[in-house]
Amino acid sequence: MKPGLRGFFESMEAYFADPGPEALERLYTAHPGWDAPRSRVELYGHMVRHHGEATLDKLYPRVRGCVEPALWAELVRAHGASRPHRPFEMNRLGEGFAGFLADEAGARGLPDFLPALARFEWTDFAVYTSMEPVPARVERLTVNPTLMMLEHPFRLCAFMRAGVGERPEPGQELALLWRHPERLVTMYLEAEERSLLVLKMAVEGLEPRQVAEATGVEEAVIRAAVDTRVADGLVLAP
Repeated sequence: MKPGLRGFFESMEAYFADPGPEALERLYTAHPGWDAPRSRVELYGHMVRHHGEATLDKLYPRVRGCVEPALWAELVRAHGASRPHRPFEMNRLGEGFAGFLADEAGARGLPDFLPALARFEWTDFAVYTSMEPVPARVERLTVNPTLMMLEHPFRLCAFMRAGVGERPEPGQELALLWRHPERLVTMYLEAEERSLLVLKMAVEGLEPRQVAEATGVEEAVIRAAVDTRVADGLVLAP
């Protein structure tokens, strides 16, 4: 996008935050000589705000399901007012929502897990849309380049898999999220010993035989762990 047009959209932030009559007049005052019909600009402002709110609904379905509808609507409005939606960055407007929830948690009495859950859902989306190139072929065991890791004091992976429930169980968790190279969906799991071992093998170029000798674990068990994570797409195999 050309810098001039981008700058124009940035000047409209206050209007996008609250596309009302007063904000509309301030927008025209900031751009003397601009003769676009006010009715169309007003419609455009409401459309941008609507799409912004709808995007948050789609990005954070589990967060939305953990609060009352009225509270969710208020959170979305407050987020939009503090971080106006720019029409050229719709895919990224939810990036700061977890931080916004963390800032608002105390004042609004939000559930303690909500910011972590929002961070998880945003990472799910970021992994799904990652531009990291995934090689079609590799010469040795390789970590999936879309892999991202999150630490939080809740069992969010189990909570997300369950699809229901009012709140996740407490407990420290390192979550692994990556995009499957063939199915093109976000995968996630709690980082347990075998998965971390397979990642270590990929990073350090270790063979199953070497790991078996170093750990005392049967080589067949090591190979089975590798095969499982290759099937999951966490690591890529030659």
